[in-house]
Amino acid sequence: MPEITVVITTYNLEKYIGRCLGELFAQTYQDFDIVIVDDCSEDGTRDYIQDYAKRYPGRIHAFFLDQNLGSPAKTRNWALNSGFIDGKYVVFLDGDDSLEQQYLEALHTMLEKSGADVAVCAYDRMEESGKVLCTEMRGFPAEIVLPPEDDVLAFVNGSLWNKMFRSTLALAHRIPDFKVGEDLCYQQAVYGDCQRIAFTDQILIHYRVRGVSIISNTAEETIHQFAGELAAQYRQTENAAEKDIIALLAFIHIGLSMALRASDNPAINLHRHLKWTRSYFKEEYAWFSDNRWMRLSQLKKHGIKGLAIWGSLILHKIGCFRLFLWCYRCMTKLFHVDFKF
Repeated sequence: MPEITVVITTYNLEKYIGRCLGELFAQTYQDFDIVIVDDCSEDGTRDYIQDYAKRYPGRIHAFFLDQNLGSPAKTRNWALNSGFIDGKYVVFLDGDDSLEQQYLEALHTMLEKSGADVAVCAYDRMEESGKVLCTEMRGFPAEIVLPPEDDVLAFVNGSLWNKMFRSTLALAHRIPDFKVGEDLCYQQAVYGDCQRIAFTDQILIHYRVRGVSIISNTAEETIHQFAGELAAQYRQTENAAEKDIIALLAFIHIGLSMALRASDNPAINLHRHLKWTRSYFKEEYAWFSDNRWMRLSQLKKHGIKGLAIWGSLILHKIGCFRLFLWCYRCMTKLFHVDFKF
């Protein structure tokens, strides 16, 4: 059995999948195999996959679905249910990810040396032109023991591709079936079984910002599903500190990230959506009144990002969150940068 299983999901990625596979087989660490699930691509994606499977026999398990499943969650769950994730560790990639040559080696070394259950690396977000928009996931402690004594988990990004998981823990859970935020909810469930997470400031992967991506066209129903799953996790968690982390996560992702996505989608009535958001925070989290991580004294430790979270909470409460959206848009246009909360 390989040490690492790399899970890749694809759909119409002929422009990128060849490069992704090429970068994997150029890795400094080669004790891995690949499980690819293609969700009925209609372009040349399948041809690229089959070509690499011939060039590297026995190392690529390719599955070409007969019927489009319609969501990344279902496609990844298909891989989780396939029985072919047999490595000690697993990573989940999108077919358009771009990797540094030591991506696998660095994450694997972190896990082996620390005994952690998850390894997390820094990454950058870049345009198709290669211009870097921002760098994320730096400045974290080398290791944290779970459950943590602070709010660090709320600031771990919700994507799967910059992480390596112990396979036994990853296989114990499934990804909820909606199209934005599903990976974050899956990770929170996995973290509940973990004892330790390791971090590195090394940028080992590059996230490609594409205008056709799902998150750029976020539907209101998807936001509600994401919010509902976080609220369910909040209600099911008994530890008070962990509940406060989930509530902070809910505010960061529903109150900030998803509000920004909603404002990008002309099909969403923004006034109605922001009204719903206020009601959600009031009903599910009592406006975070007793949340230890939502106090100004705690959030200011996170610098500008923390102050932005606290200020946006106040603007949500008084019904003026559009002011935050306007300031954010002005900043991104003026400096041509972008960042994730």
